[in-house]
Order: sequence, then structure tokens, then C-alpha cells
Amino acid sequence: MMVETMANKPGVSMAALFAYAAGATGILANLFLIAFYALQAHQPENGTSLGSANDLVGSLSTAFMIPVALALSTWLPDRRRAWTSLMVGLSAMAVLVVGGPLLVFGVLAFEVQAPIALGAGMILFLWLLLINRWLRQSGALQPRVARFGEFLGTGILAGGALAGFGFLLPWMSWPQLIFFGAGGALAVIVMLGTTFWFLLLGRQLAA
Repeated sequence: MMVETMANKPGVSMAALFAYAAGATGILANLFLIAFYALQAHQPENGTSLGSANDLVGSLSTAFMIPVALALSTWLPDRRRAWTSLMVGLSAMAVLVVGGPLLVFGVLAFEVQAPIALGAGMILFLWLLLINRWLRQSGALQPRVARFGEFLGTGILAGGALAGFGFLLPWMSWPQLIFFGAGGALAVIVMLGTTFWFLLLGRQLAA
């Protein structure tokens, strides 16, 4: 029944290809980021190229997400939810797509680009939470895939809340470090998990 439901949706095959592309390039961007931090620990002067690669490939991965977001929004039976999904998802994705190249080519300083990217990333994960919940409720997405996406969206919001609460505590105190650590751990889990959500989504759509 689920296969028939998805097979009748417009643009399923193209959405599957873009979902695969978003997931694969997202994994590559994460590998560049891991290598960047690993190299920075030993040879700080040699890590710049890996950081730039992470920014550019990450922007490319986000660009591949845009056709997926467009397709998923059309499968929502409620027009208000579809419109909300588009506005939330596409606004965040557009900022993240252009942010990486602007940083790499020196148009924006890191101190300017980083807070903007952080805010756009939070909005992107809000979209991930909403689109998965709504598609699961409408029966257009497998519960396993949708619940994984909901977990990721909820996880980053919870991580942000923990880190935000940490700023209210005495600076560099043990309670603050614990809250920062918990928030950072959730952020890492979500960052790595999101790429696999797109691969799972592509697998379902390609079925």
C-alpha cells in the first residue's frame, strides 16, 4: 500500500535521485569537516583547504535538498502545511546554499557567516521535524523513515536548548560544560544522521 501511494506521487523518481545526491554529498562534507578538525589539531596551517571543501560540498548538498523539499511539499494534502513547509525549508536551504561559497571566496567573514548559517541550520531542522511529522500523519512516508526524521529535528532543537541554557550558568563551570557537551553531542549525532535520512528517503522513493 505504501509503495502504491508513493508511486502515484508526481516526481518520485527525480526526488529519489536528489535525495541520494543530498545524502552522499552530505556524508562527503562531513568527512571533510572531520578531517579538517583532525588536521587542525596537528597542523593548523594545512587545514584551510579541507575547511573550504566542507563549506562548498556542504552547500552543494543543501542545493540537492531543494528539489526534495519541493516534491515532499506537494505530497501534503493540507495546502497550509504545504505552504508552511516550503517557506520554512526553502528559506533555510537558500541561505545555506549561498553561505558556503560567500565564505570561501571572502565575500563574508566567518564572524558574519557563522551565526547566519547556525540560524538557518536550526530552521532547516525545524522543517525536517515538520515535514516528517506531517507526511507520517498523511501516510505518504514510511513510519520508520518519518520517525527518524522527527528524531533528528527534535534532537537539534533540544541540543540548541541545552546549549542556550548553558550560557545562563557561570562561565566555564562544570554545569555549563555539561550542558554545552550534551548540546554538542546531540548536534553531532543529528548532523551525521541527517545525511543517512536522505539516503533512507531516497531508498524508499526509489522502491
